[in-house]
Amino acid sequence: MLFCYPFPVKLKPVQAKFLETSKQSFFDFDGKKIATYQWGSGPQTILCLHGWQSQSFRWKKYIEELDKEKYTIISIDAPAHGNSEGKIFNVPMYAKVIERLLADYQVDYILAHSLGSFATMCLFYEKPALAVTKVALLGTPGEASDFVDEYARVLKTHPRVKENLRSYFLEYAGLTPEYYSTARFAPVQTSKALLIHDKQDKEAPYHYAKKVAELWPNAKLITTDGFGHKLRDLSVVKAVKDFFG
Repeated sequence: MLFCYPFPVKLKPVQAKFLETSKQSFFDFDGKKIATYQWGSGPQTILCLHGWQSQSFRWKKYIEELDKEKYTIISIDAPAHGNSEGKIFNVPMYAKVIERLLADYQVDYILAHSLGSFATMCLFYEKPALAVTKVALLGTPGEASDFVDEYARVLKTHPRVKENLRSYFLEYAGLTPEYYSTARFAPVQTSKALLIHDKQDKEAPYHYAKKVAELWPNAKLITTDGFGHKLRDLSVVKAVKDFFG
């Protein structure tokens, strides 16, 4: 979502047990503690960024497959997710968190899903000097204005509520939802990109991925059929692993 309050989700025992295999720490972001996890100690650093209503456990298969002597893998629970503090979460906030992480770590590659992908593109559009060498972006949403429309449709809100949402975001971010568009972000991206998107993605329509692949100067699109928005299949893991080399 563009701006919203995630539902608190308690970690399952199997998820917590896996996260215990990492080196865990916290950093302060706007007075909130953000959970950070590290696996491996290799010379190349991968930053993993999950999406809406998710957390670092979603990267388990990737972390198991990647060479820990070659890579240092950093993952976070975004604000208001997993073991991180906070109640609100939105695109410009996530972009600021990513910027902070890039300052704290010498990141070579980014692996991101959904809102993590969207916020990554946003940050590198606004601050291209921060762009990393390679990005693997999975199930990237297309237009933030769609989020507002979908929110209003699902909750069957009064039109005034929709306008109030837009006004709130303008006050928070200083920009309207229409600004946040992957079609706007893509042409100035300088990272080498692997885009993976499923034709049957109901949360982030596939046609946006095709457009981004056309506009991004150095991007490859892998299309899947039947994996949905979450893209949980070992073939996706392998494609990302091969891309990072």
